[in-house]
Amino acid sequence: MRALPRRRGDRSLLRTPAALLAVPCIVLGHLFLSANPPVAAYAPAGAAAVAGTMSIIAPLLAACAAWEALTLRALWGLLTVDRPWWRVLLGRLAPVLVAGLLVQAVLYADVLLTSSRLGWPGWQLPLLSVLGTVTWTIFGAAVALVLGRVLALTVALLAPYLLLTLPAGWEPLWLRHLNGSPFDCCSTSELLDPRVTIGSVGVLGAILVVSLCLVRVRLAPSQDRPWVPLVTAVAAVVAGVAAAGAVTGLGASPARPRPIADLVCRGTVCLWPEDSVARDANTAAWDAVRASWARLGLPAPTVDRVGPIQADGMLPLTTASRDVQAAKATMAQLLPRALSGCLTEFDDAAQGERLDSLSMLLARDLGVEDQLAAPLPTGSPASTPALAQRLWQEIGRCPG
Repeated sequence: MRALPRRRGDRSLLRTPAALLAVPCIVLGHLFLSANPPVAAYAPAGAAAVAGTMSIIAPLLAACAAWEALTLRALWGLLTVDRPWWRVLLGRLAPVLVAGLLVQAVLYADVLLTSSRLGWPGWQLPLLSVLGTVTWTIFGAAVALVLGRVLALTVALLAPYLLLTLPAGWEPLWLRHLNGSPFDCCSTSELLDPRVTIGSVGVLGAILVVSLCLVRVRLAPSQDRPWVPLVTAVAAVVAGVAAAGAVTGLGASPARPRPIADLVCRGTVCLWPEDSVARDANTAAWDAVRASWARLGLPAPTVDRVGPIQADGMLPLTTASRDVQAAKATMAQLLPRALSGCLTEFDDAAQGERLDSLSMLLARDLGVEDQLAAPLPTGSPASTPALAQRLWQEIGRCPG
């Protein structure tokens, strides 16, 4: 009988690589969150930031799972095993799964403790985090059971990292929405689009099922219906491709507009609950901007209410800043475009110059021209009503 490898088949939880590497993984995740801070106090943005740390967590999980599975590979066939293969696999990988979930829980707590208020982010992002943990753990085990030791550990480390980071620069842009790690999500005016969840769940689920099929082929008895893993893997790939089709209509952003019903309106200012600390600044700025608009002899806006998004009866002018001067500058920049319907129109260069000139005149009247990106040059005409009215007449309305 061949001598057994000297590696122990079982060990305490503190001696598993997943437990040993969890702390540096938490540190790296914290550094990632510090370099890519979410929108303060907005739960979906915080959850999306934690989901983004999967590019750090996944390689750890896959490598640790591969190391644990190498023990199974070394001992399998040398010992009598009465338990089903999936129970053996789960028992071997349990420390890795627990470590992965623990790392994410600590990072969620990190985001919570650094935010003034943070509610429930919804079920989509936590689902992607948990599914990613399970998927990349099983993937690492499958790689170890199929490839040699050095190649398996290399693939387990690199493959998850590359699949979670490279799609951000790929074409078409919707490819970035399929790895369970949403890029650029979410501002307070946005929520994760359900189509991103469907596509990511489909792709991650396909990777998980195919990995389980490879594990079954390696660990299950040879006479145990060998055609089942092949059929299951093919069905999983087909289902994953079908689910991926849900995101083909998306562009670079994985988000959709937040429901307008979430806005909290007081007086003439509507804000998202997370931006309520900026209410006084926005209220004071809007009062000052309206008064300046009237001083320039321009027609009074037919809409008095302002908010963070464009909607019936509301101009999209508010800001999350608590600085009154910064809020004035933002509103001065946006008000001419909002009233002329040119918020998204940038094709007409001449009209754009007139809009910018009117914004600069308004900012000068408010005394915040120094906060604009391109203030009026020295010696430019004063902010007179006649000049402002002439610019307004020349601007007209944007089509659409």
